[in-house]
Amino acid sequence: MVGIPKSNRCTFCKLRKTKCDENWPTCGACARAGKVCSGARNNYKFVVNGCHNEEPTPKPCDADDASISSGDGSQVYDPLSRRSSPGGTVIVDMKEYTAALGPGTFHRMRLTRPSRPRSVKYSRPTPSPTPSPVMSPADRLAAQFTSCLDAAAGTGHDMQIWGPSIRMIPQRLATESPVLRHVVELAVASWSNSQRDILSPETWLDLRLHMQALGSLRKALESPEQGLVTDTIAAQWLLQKLELTYDFERGANREHHAAGLTAVISRGGPWQCFNDLGLSATFDSFFNMLQEDVRQGRESVFMHYEWTTAFNQAIESSTIRPVLKAMYRLWVEMTAWPTLVRLVRLLAQDPSDTMTAAELVLRATPVIEYLERENETTLKSMMESGDIIEVENLFDSDLFPTCYQFRGIDTAKLFYTHAMYCIIVCRTLQEANLVLENYAPSVIKRCREYSKRIWMSYPWMRTQRPLAIEYTAALAFSYESANEEEKEFCVRSLEDMEYFRRPPPIGRWIDTTIMANVRGYTGRTPFIKTQDITIEFCGMGCRC
Repeated sequence: MVGIPKSNRCTFCKLRKTKCDENWPTCGACARAGKVCSGARNNYKFVVNGCHNEEPTPKPCDADDASISSGDGSQVYDPLSRRSSPGGTVIVDMKEYTAALGPGTFHRMRLTRPSRPRSVKYSRPTPSPTPSPVMSPADRLAAQFTSCLDAAAGTGHDMQIWGPSIRMIPQRLATESPVLRHVVELAVASWSNSQRDILSPETWLDLRLHMQALGSLRKALESPEQGLVTDTIAAQWLLQKLELTYDFERGANREHHAAGLTAVISRGGPWQCFNDLGLSATFDSFFNMLQEDVRQGRESVFMHYEWTTAFNQAIESSTIRPVLKAMYRLWVEMTAWPTLVRLVRLLAQDPSDTMTAAELVLRATPVIEYLERENETTLKSMMESGDIIEVENLFDSDLFPTCYQFRGIDTAKLFYTHAMYCIIVCRTLQEANLVLENYAPSVIKRCREYSKRIWMSYPWMRTQRPLAIEYTAALAFSYESANEEEKEFCVRSLEDMEYFRRPPPIGRWIDTTIMANVRGYTGRTPFIKTQDITIEFCGMGCRC
């Protein structure tokens, strides 16, 4: 290995970028400045075999080798031998030196580039005939979004907790609709902010991108295009989930995208063609759309025969997994929820209205029969196949010695949503039985049984924080069936599931807030458009 000095200037002249007269031991510049001259620099650029490690060790038989074999087999070095490197630079061996200590020698080398005539113009290298493809903005955004989905797979920050339609969105980003792209940009930014420990939860939602997404959504709703309805539905669903998860200034009862989703879906009619993304995004939003109908005191537009028939046919003809088909069929049946709540409110106004009570029983009974049938078929088969298993409970084992474990988030959603809807329907049926003076202990027993299922799901759902916020609704509905010790467990669980949020109105869950929501969504308490918490303390209603 030999070294090539980069410069002979002393350190002072090199820093001043001036020429050094190399009058060692002290050059003229250092003498005039009164500096201690460092002398010649001894930093070398090392070269292996005279070619910067770019070529193998030369063979003795090479015609242009720098070393020539003598008759006795010893090596004789030519002091002016040359070698060309692959880049065209010529390495010139100027002189051979003998080391002061030891038997070694070293060479002084110089790099030079052969001159070319001025008439010869320099030509740039010819570009590759197959240039690397340039990603479009839509492809780049799809790659970023997919990276976010893969980065937290299997954890509580996995965006697939919101619904299976999240995996289908990257394929739609190349369409002409900007609304889906803008919402995905907001999702990428907000999710990335949530992964940075230095940021507080209040700053997770990117306000600039949020306003941009809202503006694009407004334009899409004002001038809908038939070919882009799927994009609008998916964008509204994703924006709804982002606001419920990352917007801490707004409670769940003040969510406004459900009405827009209902309008967009109903505008296309019951027999519109749903692709897998449109179908999944629709049903992933169904719980929030039914909640909005309950708050507004109106029946669901999707409860009519044409819609339920069209939905069931779309579910059966889709390529989605069986557990999702079971979940979507459950939501189709639960389109009766707003109607049951409306009838309970009529009973609250006139407790002697037996006709309304009889109608309520008539409408609730088929739903309960369907839920019991699903429990004996679908859920039982999942338990037998190992999708749902009962294991030892390591949390609150004094209350519940065992708990449930699930194969995936979709199985867990089906399990606790089925239990939640059973509780809702039984509570409405209980109000009808009070008017009809029909004592039915089986209804109360069923509420208790399904509430316990929700509680036993908590240890597994706890691992899905912070995105599994919909589970808090099931916990709230189970609260009414609990004893004092179990109620404390429910409050702790609610606060634990929303550890990063500030549940309105006072930053923590309390008995009054929970019961106001439970009674409001079962028709026993009206919804009042205000943020005054005193109406809940006084039992006047539930804030929205």
